[in-house]
Amino acid sequence: MREKFIRYWPWWLLLAVSLWLHLWQLDARSFHHDESIHAKLSWDLANGGSYSYNPTYHGPLLYIVEAATFKLIGDNDFTARLPFSLVGVALLGVAWRLRRPFGERAAWWIGLLFTISPSILYFSRFLRMDVLELVTASAAFVAWYSVLRGSQTAWGWLGVWAGLAFATKENAYVTAALTVGAAGVLALVNGTMKVVPAAVSWLRERWVGVILASGFFVLVTVPLYTVGFNHPEDWLFPVRSITYWWEQHSIQRVPGPWWFYLPRLLQYEFLIFGAALIWVGRRCRKLHPVELFLFVFGVGSVVMYIYLGEKVPWLMVHQVWAFIPLAGAQLARTFGPRGRWWSRTLAGTLLGATVLVSLVANFSLEEITPRQDLVESLHFVQTTPEFTAAAKEAGAFVGTWEAPRVAASGSAVWPLSWYWRQLDVLWAVPEAEGSLQLIICDPEEESELEAMLGQGWGEERIPLRSWWLMYEGEPSTRDWLRYFLTRRFWADIGSTEIIVFRRNGVR
Repeated sequence: MREKFIRYWPWWLLLAVSLWLHLWQLDARSFHHDESIHAKLSWDLANGGSYSYNPTYHGPLLYIVEAATFKLIGDNDFTARLPFSLVGVALLGVAWRLRRPFGERAAWWIGLLFTISPSILYFSRFLRMDVLELVTASAAFVAWYSVLRGSQTAWGWLGVWAGLAFATKENAYVTAALTVGAAGVLALVNGTMKVVPAAVSWLRERWVGVILASGFFVLVTVPLYTVGFNHPEDWLFPVRSITYWWEQHSIQRVPGPWWFYLPRLLQYEFLIFGAALIWVGRRCRKLHPVELFLFVFGVGSVVMYIYLGEKVPWLMVHQVWAFIPLAGAQLARTFGPRGRWWSRTLAGTLLGATVLVSLVANFSLEEITPRQDLVESLHFVQTTPEFTAAAKEAGAFVGTWEAPRVAASGSAVWPLSWYWRQLDVLWAVPEAEGSLQLIICDPEEESELEAMLGQGWGEERIPLRSWWLMYEGEPSTRDWLRYFLTRRFWADIGSTEIIVFRRNGVR
């Protein structure tokens, strides 16, 4: 046991670093609008509420995992994000399983890149399901590789992990389409007339495994989507999923320019993409089928998300992950016995820069507010710290009261529904002050409340949500360079505002 511990000490060190990065100050950042929705729906489920599948809020797995967490260890900002931070740590398990196709040294570097990737780390510390879908889909790929190597039990795991991926988020359908496309490219490279009949024959010989994987897929997805068969109408979830999200793509609900992801990928994932492209370029004619598959899949992911109508930063994690094994292989070579001093110097510099960028994005500039002049483009319409501080003032009113002490209406309802989940809240513009101590409303309701409340109240206007869209304005090359180096933006921070009324003496 001691010998194994000593042998694998780099992995234990990597695990410790990953745990620290994923858990430290996990509850410090304000809850994003989406995070508050996910947390509150899960809290309702944990406290006797019900859940039914709605493609607007993605698959059921997040809510079930989150509700179970609340039941087991309580509900607060830290525990709400905890399961998905641990999922981010679990990417090390995916890297560990890649030791066979990529080698021990490369697998460790793959684990390191999973750990320090700015986008993956940020959205691992964020209450969304993207990293959960990433991990389950990655585990399904690892199981498929085991199937190809002759493992019989891997068929069952393939069905389980694929089912969990599809029960997490509709990106799984995109992943499946890209998988088929990458497999088609491999068939073309190796000769379609030879590969396709061989593949059909191979699957026919393993029909039991195919049925086993399919059966486990159904056993995982159908009970989750129907919530233990309490909503049997949702057994045909793929139709609802694809129909809804194709409509969102068509109307471009969250639009952006076609190049939305490109500067962000360059800004944050320069090491991963650079190392991966060098590896593919060096081994262009000697790429292993796994390497070629990942490269084609990765390029297809970037192209696909450029095409799809919704442009949001968390979809970056689905574009970067296939390049990480290739980048890990290159870094293992660079820092191995065959690496040259100049390549180590360059790679070491980019590695240090990636660590710095990741730490700043996750722990220094993790909030957006109009009151600061630096911003990360990784963040998207973020709740401001000023609003969160005001929302948490209401914690003084937790308890049993004869009437609500707080009221809220308008755009602040989210994330207040999460922050004020323990309170008796008047979710409307009050008609009389009564026992109210704190009121939050939209600016359009300010004058009405001023007239009703009178002299006994103070008021403050604060930003609710802030954003910076880098494609607004006409930035010069100098502006881009200055931003990449300093995070100083070239356009104003946009924001929506709310009004906070406090009874005099309340803070």
